[in-house]
Amino acid sequence: MNLKDKIKKFNQRWKTPSMVANPEDEFVKFKTRILNFMSDIDNHVTVSSVAVFCRYLGIPEKWEGEVYGNREWSYNLRDRLIEENNEVEFYKLMEIIFSLDIKTSSGYGDQITYSKETLYRKLLQSLEFSNVNLAVKKLENEEIIFYPKGEEILDEMLVNKVMDFLDEQSNKHFTDALKFYQAQKYIKSAESLRRTLEEFLRLKLQNKKGLAENKNELSKALKSRSTDVQIRNVIVQIFGYLDQYFNENSKHNDGELNDAENEFLIYQVGILLRYINQVI
Repeated sequence: MNLKDKIKKFNQRWKTPSMVANPEDEFVKFKTRILNFMSDIDNHVTVSSVAVFCRYLGIPEKWEGEVYGNREWSYNLRDRLIEENNEVEFYKLMEIIFSLDIKTSSGYGDQITYSKETLYRKLLQSLEFSNVNLAVKKLENEEIIFYPKGEEILDEMLVNKVMDFLDEQSNKHFTDALKFYQAQKYIKSAESLRRTLEEFLRLKLQNKKGLAENKNELSKALKSRSTDVQIRNVIVQIFGYLDQYFNENSKHNDGELNDAENEFLIYQVGILLRYINQVI
């Protein structure tokens, strides 16, 4: 039993009332957990990565040196994490840091003592104890992305598991959709979802047709696999609605979309992708 489950059972035994978490307090706790294991992050990234980090954020590079010797060290990454109190911007900084060149260090017996993987595990442990609107996912190419979490079971079934079976092209567009959603660029997120569906259908149906044309090809493929006619009609109808929406809103980047609607589109696309992957 992990510590989180142990505390939960303690609260149940003592009938401790559930308290509604204050989002600001929860973020402060999460930030502290991150800083506890990333306070020396500057020592474990390359000098060129520090420069990239500073250039991207438009902040001056600050280096300190020893009295004896020529060695210099940086606190640029650590200090920027400490300074950032905006929750979304903090998550953006974290994603940037995980994209940098993080050096792997070994100790006695060549045992790895520091690496991107160890940082990732500590991040997951911190999330386990935190109640913040954040989910993370490591892709097949080792990229680590941060995005807002929804309902846990939906995220697991319709985001994480979907990303596990998508091909490279579809996965890239789906990842972009999550990133744009996180950045509140909802129309760009919708367009990436359109591209996800388009590329995945091309893969499954083995053609180069667009989404509108492949709607009919999908219907034929489902019929050839003896899928229920009503389910088939529902699937094709949903594709029709989505294609119409994309044409009117996201294709030319001139539509309007809010957070809830963007989240709905992500889950809807996830449902379609799972079904198509299972049937075709």
